[in-house]
Amino acid sequence: MVITLTTGAGSKQFSMSKIARYFALAVLVLALSYVVLSNWLWVQTTDNLQALEESHESLNDQYNDLLGTQQKYKLELDELTKVFQGVAQQKDFLEKENARIDVLKERIEMIISERDKLIVDTSSIPKLKQTLTQTQSERDSLRAENIRVEQKNNALKENVLILDKSLDDLEGMLNLNAPLHLNEDRFARLSELVKQRIFLLNTIPNGLPVKAIRVNDGFGMRYHPIKKTRAMHKGIDYKVLVGTPIYAPADGIVEMAERRNGSGKFIKLNHSFGFETSYSHLNKYFVKRGEYVHKGQKIAESGNTGQSTGPHLHYELLYLAKAINPAPFVKWNIANFENIFTQVESVKWASLKNLYPLNQSVQH
Repeated sequence: MVITLTTGAGSKQFSMSKIARYFALAVLVLALSYVVLSNWLWVQTTDNLQALEESHESLNDQYNDLLGTQQKYKLELDELTKVFQGVAQQKDFLEKENARIDVLKERIEMIISERDKLIVDTSSIPKLKQTLTQTQSERDSLRAENIRVEQKNNALKENVLILDKSLDDLEGMLNLNAPLHLNEDRFARLSELVKQRIFLLNTIPNGLPVKAIRVNDGFGMRYHPIKKTRAMHKGIDYKVLVGTPIYAPADGIVEMAERRNGSGKFIKLNHSFGFETSYSHLNKYFVKRGEYVHKGQKIAESGNTGQSTGPHLHYELLYLAKAINPAPFVKWNIANFENIFTQVESVKWASLKNLYPLNQSVQH
């Protein structure tokens, strides 16, 4: 079959077989292009998913390590306190027994002195025999008491050795030097230091506020995904699913729990010593303005409200109303307690050291 087209310039003839070949060639080219493009997209998607899974596992391990560190140290301190209480009770008992021994010794010396002064005659012999019998009975009782005291002393020495080993381990865990004076009460020293450190870790923000898939953006200059310009990013963006629990990183009071332009549902907490934290793009609140919260308390769930390109938590840390990098505080715990005082120079740690002398070297 032949098709003839006539125009002002002349006539052209086209056969149906030729048109069919052109059409088949065009379909074949389109099909090959589709296969190549699909394979390329599949490879890119696979690589992105693998990278996302590795990032999620790494961040999950970091969260579990940071979240569990303080609970572990607190349990160890509780066990050590029980041992110390037992040792203290044994010490009190030993002091009482020593006091009794001193009284018995005085009585024996008095009896011996009286015995030497006695004039032996027929009338005093029965009384002297009775006195000697009582003295012998008291001596036997004193010997038995001395044996019991010695046994308790041996047990006490073993407990002291165990206690010293526990104190050595705890001092090593806290990166503390040995006491300058050998007669210093190590338990009282360690107990005071641990209490101070736990107090500061409960009042100054530290640790991860959310169990995230990964970190999308850190603190510092970046290309804004919505405004399409370079701008200062004042916090950390954690990639999370909608409804992921968010926890308070320290004790504090709720200053704001409201919806704001850009930030969506928003919470701001006031902490001690001039620190504040804020949480943006939330899905749900669990606290309200003026409410006190404690470290580890669930305060909200993550969402995708406000100006957001996807579900995430924007977490900010402020000191004296100025945003500072939260990253060192996220990694801060009782094991690396002293690191924060040299890593973060924008905080006047020297003033805090005057309130809580913690054996760290503050340079500011």
